[in-house]
Amino acid sequence: MAQTQTTHRTYLDEAEALKTAAADRITDAAAQAQDKVHDATTRMRDTVVETAERGLDTAQTLQSDFDSAVRRNPTLAVLGAVGVGMVLGLALTKRG
Repeated sequence: MAQTQTTHRTYLDEAEALKTAAADRITDAAAQAQDKVHDATTRMRDTVVETAERGLDTAQTLQSDFDSAVRRNPTLAVLGAVGVGMVLGLALTKRG
């Protein structure tokens, strides 16, 4: 009987050790996954910031170029605006 109890205790101890080892591996895997997600999020954020900065630079360049073109030839700019207004007016007016 004493040997049976010792055998059961040994099995219980081994099961506890396996449970602890499995929990440690799961914890390590979760920490690695969290690190990978954090790294990917950081890279994504950096990419978005860089893209937004490039887009802002491009928009500012286009605005500057447009302003310069209007200053060089204001008559053409006014005629272009009138033309765009007429086209939009015709497109948006209901015919009936």
